[in-house]
Amino acid sequence: MATILSFSYPLDDSTIDLTSEILDPEILTLDQASNALPAGAYTTFRTYQRNKALFLEEHFQRLEASAALAGQAIRLDIPALRRHIRTALEKFSAPEARVRLTIPLDSFLKRMYIFVSALSVPTPAQRERGVTVITADFQRELPAAKLSNFIQSSQPLRDRLKEGYEEILMVDDHNNILEGLTSNFYAVTNGVILTAGSGVLSGITRQIVLQIAAEEGYSIELVSPKLADFANFSETFITSSSRGVLPVTEINYHAVGSGQPGQITRSLMELYERRVAAEIEPI
Repeated sequence: MATILSFSYPLDDSTIDLTSEILDPEILTLDQASNALPAGAYTTFRTYQRNKALFLEEHFQRLEASAALAGQAIRLDIPALRRHIRTALEKFSAPEARVRLTIPLDSFLKRMYIFVSALSVPTPAQRERGVTVITADFQRELPAAKLSNFIQSSQPLRDRLKEGYEEILMVDDHNNILEGLTSNFYAVTNGVILTAGSGVLSGITRQIVLQIAAEEGYSIELVSPKLADFANFSETFITSSSRGVLPVTEINYHAVGSGQPGQITRSLMELYERRVAAEIEPI
């Protein structure tokens, strides 16, 4: 059974100590915790070595940007927020965790909620052999913002993940594969990496991976892969904070390319792990 710790503090008074919140015992996931709050802006990241994270400042910036896109200008007290996250992690027993920061946007009392949960990462077998995903006709209403109402509206799709799929890829009305529910998606065609340049949430892990790919000289086009072009995909993969770079070898029950992770995917997996080891920093 999952254990989730929840904490909150007023955004307008960073001197007040972190307050522990008691969650309903039936709440076992971060999504369930988010659904228990009014709709808001959020960001999710993983920790390393108990109290380290990757590009945490970018997560804070995205949280502020998402709130602004939703009509609420919020300025975070970053030193206080870092301190509160460290305090929350000290109370969590596992050496690594998944952390979600949420600011409900329709509440008169502005508070920051910090949820800390067990971290689930791909198994060695999934990294070696790849994972299975399916597609669904769905997309974000406000793609550039990370808002918890998306979690709520996509809940029926999220429930399908219990059937054993790693991810569900969202496809728009024009047959474009946009992104996963919790990841960004990439397809390789004729040696070129294709990934949506608009209509998606630009994940922080995605930014790192695209930078690495450019540094390695890979060709990149910010164009949504089309589901109708599936036969031309030689390899596909997804990225997210908890997954890193993860090969996708089956979409809608059909093998991608040879059915094995491709050379570009494997290269980016290794390079991303090196970047993480070099750039994680104390929270």
